[in-house]
Amino acid sequence: MHIDKRSMKLLQEIINNPNTSLTALEGKLGINRRQINYSFEKVNDWIGSLNQPKIERTKTGKFIVPSSLTHILPLNNEDMDVETYILSEKERIAVLLLMLLSRDEELSLIHFSSAFGVGKNTVLRTIKEAQYNLENYQLKIVYSRQDGYRIQGQEFDKRRLLIMVIQSILSFYKGEKILLHYTVIRDEEIETLRKKLEQIEIHLSIKFTDERLLALPYIIAVWINRVNKGKIIEPNFNIDFLDLKDTKEYQAVIKVFSEFEDIPTKELLFLTLQLLTVNISSSQVLNDDRVSDLKSALFEMVKIVENISAIEIPNKQGLIDKLLLHVKPAYYRIKYKLGLMPSMFIKFDDKLKDLHEIVKISTSPIESLLACSIPESEITFLTMIVGGWLTQHGVQLNNKKIAAVVCPNGVSVSKLLQVNLKYLFPEFKFLESMSHREFYNYDGKIDIAFTTQRLPMDIEQYIVPPIINELEKNELRKRILQEKYGLVSSNLDLKELIKVISKHVEIKDANGLLNSLNSYFSKNNFVDDTEFETSKSKLTLKDLVYSETIIIQDKVTDWKEALWLASEPLLKNDYIGHSYVEAMIEQYQIDSRYIMLANNVAIPHSKPENDVYRVGMSLLRLSEPVKFSSGNFVKLICVIAAVDKEQHIRPILQLRRLAESQQGIENIINAKTKEEIFSVIEKFSL
Repeated sequence: MHIDKRSMKLLQEIINNPNTSLTALEGKLGINRRQINYSFEKVNDWIGSLNQPKIERTKTGKFIVPSSLTHILPLNNEDMDVETYILSEKERIAVLLLMLLSRDEELSLIHFSSAFGVGKNTVLRTIKEAQYNLENYQLKIVYSRQDGYRIQGQEFDKRRLLIMVIQSILSFYKGEKILLHYTVIRDEEIETLRKKLEQIEIHLSIKFTDERLLALPYIIAVWINRVNKGKIIEPNFNIDFLDLKDTKEYQAVIKVFSEFEDIPTKELLFLTLQLLTVNISSSQVLNDDRVSDLKSALFEMVKIVENISAIEIPNKQGLIDKLLLHVKPAYYRIKYKLGLMPSMFIKFDDKLKDLHEIVKISTSPIESLLACSIPESEITFLTMIVGGWLTQHGVQLNNKKIAAVVCPNGVSVSKLLQVNLKYLFPEFKFLESMSHREFYNYDGKIDIAFTTQRLPMDIEQYIVPPIINELEKNELRKRILQEKYGLVSSNLDLKELIKVISKHVEIKDANGLLNSLNSYFSKNNFVDDTEFETSKSKLTLKDLVYSETIIIQDKVTDWKEALWLASEPLLKNDYIGHSYVEAMIEQYQIDSRYIMLANNVAIPHSKPENDVYRVGMSLLRLSEPVKFSSGNFVKLICVIAAVDKEQHIRPILQLRRLAESQQGIENIINAKTKEEIFSVIEKFSL
C-alpha cells in the first residue's frame, strides 16, 4: 500500500514528538484539522498494512506511539518505490525541468504523462506552471514536432536553473531516489564523484557541509552529460577568467578531475565555480586573492554592527573568520547568480529580528565589493552567524550528561541550533555541533543526541527543526524534563502572581519583586522566563529619551565636554558612573567615526562593566555643532548605557531611523523646548 507525502510528513511529526498538538501540526504542515484527521486515518491504514500496531489518541489529543514504530520510517532509498509514488504539483514541476535539462530523447506529452502517471491536461498545466519558474532565468519552454519540448535560452542560464532544480528535488522526500529515477545518472557515477569531492576536501583542507556534498555530485553528473552532448557555455559569456583561474579551487579541479583535460577551459571554470559556491563547515586554509578584500569588508561590517547596536563584539577576529567561511562561497553565488541558500532556513528565532535589521544595514561594505545587493536569504545566514556568536559568548560547559547536536545544514545553522539547545538545557554538557560524517566518526561518549533528521543509531535521539522557535523550545523542554526526570514544568505568569500577592500585602517595589521572583523561579527551573525577557525587550526610544534625559545647550568647547554634558542625566540618576564617561572619551580619542549614525547623530557608548547600572539613553541638542576626532560636525549627541546585548537594540534602531530622516533631524534642531523634541522622538518610537 502507498502512503502519500502529506501523510508521511504527519507520521514523521507524530513519531518525533508524540506530545504534539493539533494546533502545532496545523502550523507545521500548513493544513487544517479535517485534513490532519484524514491523513491520520491513511497513516494508520498504511501502518496496518505493514502488520504494525496502529497509533492511538488520548482524550486530550495526544498520540500514543507504539515503540515498534520508532524505526518504521525508511532511512535509505531502498524503501521507496518511485514507480508508484505520485508526485505533488511542486515535485512534478521540478522533475519536468530536470527531464528537459538532462534529456536523451525527444520529450512529448506522452512521455511526461507516462512518467508522472497523470493525464495530458495535468501535464499541460504543469508545463505552464514550470514556465513561471523560468522568468528569472531568461529561459522559456518551447515545443516543435521535430524536437519535442525543450528549454530555450543561454546555456549558462540553463546551468543556473539546473542547480536550483537539483537542490529543490533533493529537499523532497527521498529526493535522491527521484533524481536517479528520472535521469540517466547511475548510483555508481554519483559515488565516484563523491569520492573525488572528498579528495578535493583534502587538497583544499576544507570540509563541505553534508547538504552541499549531497547535491554537488548530481550537479556535476548532469553537467558532464550536457558537455558530452556539446552543450557548452557560449564563447561570448563573460566569466572573469583571471578571477577564477588563479584560485586553489581551479588547481584542485585540474588535479582531481584529470580526465577532463579535453574539456574547454570555460567549462572547467564553471566546475570551479561550483566548488567556490559550496558552503564549508571548517577550513584550515583559505588562500585566495579575494580573501583580503572580503576580510576588510567584513571588518567594516562588524564595526557597523557595533556602532548601530552599541555592543562591543568579543573576539572580533574570531567572528570575522566564521563570517568568512560563509561569505566566501556566497560571494561567488551572488556574483554569478548560481543559486541561493535553501528557502527552508529563511525563518529564525523572533529574538533575532532586531539584529537582522542591523546586519542588513551593515552589509553595505560587502555590497560595494560585489557591486550588487545581497539577497535576503544570505543576510539571514549572516544574522544567524552574528547572533550565534553573541549568544554563545561566555557560556560555560559543566560536567553533566553529554549531548550532541547533529545537523547537516551548514556551520551557521548548526551552531545557532547548538547555542539555543545549550541555553535551553543547562542540565546537559553539549559537544561542538557535528555533521553526519563527524558524528559517525566520533568515538567519544554521547548520552543524548539532538538531530534535524532521524538517524540510525542506538543513542537516544530527539528530532528538532533546524531553526527552533520559542513555542518549540518550551514543548521540547517540557517533554525531556518529563521523560528524563519525571518533572512537569508549569508556566507561571509572574505579573498575575504579583496581583494576587498585592491583594493581601502592600508591595512597595513591584518591579523589584518581579525581578526577584523571576530570578528565583528561573534559577530553580520552575518557570519559563520568556515573558519576562520579552517585557524587557519591548523598550522603545521614547522610554529612554524623554524630557528628564534631554539637554538643550547653545555650544560646548569640544567633543569631550559634549560627552560629559550629554552624560549628566545618566550620571545624576545613577544609570552610569563617572568611569563610564572617562572610558568613552578614551575609546574615541583617536577615531570616533564609528559612533556616527547617518552623519547626523553621535552615539558614544562603552562596555557595561565600566560602571553601567541601568539601561538608559540621554540626548544633548546643541545650537552650534561640535567637531569630533573623526572630522564630523554634529549637533545631536545621544549617550547610550547598555547593561546587556539586547534591551537597547530596538531604541537604537528607532534612533537610526530618526537619524536618516532629514525632516526629523531638522525638527529636533529647530525645536525650542524639550517637549517639542520629545514629540519628534515619539513619532519614531513606533
